[in-house]
Amino acid sequence: MILDAPFQVLPGKPFSVYLLVKDADLYPVVIHSLKLRLQDSQGNVVEQEHTLNVSCETNLFHQSFSLSREGLRGDIRLWGWITAENARGKAVRFLCHNFPGLEKRPLEIRLLEHALPHPQGWFAGEMHCHSEFSSDPVEFGAPLRLMQETANSVGLDFVLCTDHSYDFNYRRDRFLEFTNADVNFAEYQKQAYALNSERPDFPTLVPGEEVSCGNSRGENVHLLVFGHEKFLPGLGDGGRRGFNNHPDLSLTEVLNRLNGVPTFAAHPKAKIGWLERKIFRRGEWREEDVVSPSLRGLQFWNGNLGADYRDGKAFWIQQLLQGRKILPIAANDAHGDFNQNIGVKLPLISLYQARSHVFGKVRTMVPSPTKSIADLRTAFLGESCVCTDGPFVNLTFENSRVKVEASSSGDFGSLQSVVIYGGKTGAQEEVLCKEWRFNEATMGLDETLPAPVFDYIRVEAVTRNGNRALSSALFIS
Repeated sequence: MILDAPFQVLPGKPFSVYLLVKDADLYPVVIHSLKLRLQDSQGNVVEQEHTLNVSCETNLFHQSFSLSREGLRGDIRLWGWITAENARGKAVRFLCHNFPGLEKRPLEIRLLEHALPHPQGWFAGEMHCHSEFSSDPVEFGAPLRLMQETANSVGLDFVLCTDHSYDFNYRRDRFLEFTNADVNFAEYQKQAYALNSERPDFPTLVPGEEVSCGNSRGENVHLLVFGHEKFLPGLGDGGRRGFNNHPDLSLTEVLNRLNGVPTFAAHPKAKIGWLERKIFRRGEWREEDVVSPSLRGLQFWNGNLGADYRDGKAFWIQQLLQGRKILPIAANDAHGDFNQNIGVKLPLISLYQARSHVFGKVRTMVPSPTKSIADLRTAFLGESCVCTDGPFVNLTFENSRVKVEASSSGDFGSLQSVVIYGGKTGAQEEVLCKEWRFNEATMGLDETLPAPVFDYIRVEAVTRNGNRALSSALFIS
């Protein structure tokens, strides 16, 4: 039993908290009541009590509770006490979740005071996340409806759902029992398309897939696919075939099955433990795996700025210096996880919780005429995108001059720096071309410069709150 809520809420957007109950078809429970207490950083307090007496008997029960922003500002801490009773009549009361061994923490929500600093004609999306169609012995995702509602609250325009290829072969409610993967995938698409039709003003759900496939060394790597017609099999590292962990399809075979569908390398330089390498035959993306022009991007910003970000970004720059027009992709690999992520630390032994890998926290933006799946698919086949957890930055080239744009808002802090880097094909490293440092409260930059003598340039911006954005490479020769 879990309480969850969007990590941030834009002005004018719905403000809700969600109650989710997993596996109540196996372990029925009655939720008697929910008591909520919200407190902002100024000490203002709002309380709600809900008498429910709801019988939960489905595999993934969920219910939303609307909240009011009135009397609250800025950073909110939300405590929720759930009172429930199991089928044997045992009553329990707990704070926010009943995961064993985890500290009980309040949810943290930021009520934004400004619109996101994104120009018209750009659309922001979550590029790596998991719905309830990802369900296995160690993790499960969220209902598609709640993902769409949360995306609306946090300021996304679309959501690329990337459910595990190895989970479509199993029932969502009985994750060790086989099912027809094609039928399961079709149901997934049906639900996503129905929600898009039902609520056209909400963010677009793009039913994609995280495909386990073989790299150049026959190791399992993960490929994100941006909305495709037919299911792509990949059971290699699903953990339900014993030691039969060889990839079903190679990366080349998967790419050959896709025609005009953007794909991205998932967390290409994430650290892989000994157990994952030996039991699940997991590996990392290598130079020879990213040479195909069918691979459009590297998702190296994976919810945090740790070693996988640093190493993945260096790997991306290495490709740019070899002349490859490959996109940077930012996403979170969230399995539900709207407010914090809870996962397995040691299998069968312990769990962990953190504020990374939160749905929508970092996002990728593309210029597009609309947020339709077709237009977004075309946009990601292009050469322009922006990765951000707040501000905006971009480069354009026209008439031998380069236009630099950057913007932030009071929610993310004023601009601290904007830096342009340049690279030449065959060089060992990039060169700093131009840097702006701001001492005053500067929220925007709009400059035009002579084109630098490089094969490509790219730009990064950082705010005083520590938020950042980086652009794709603009090839100018």
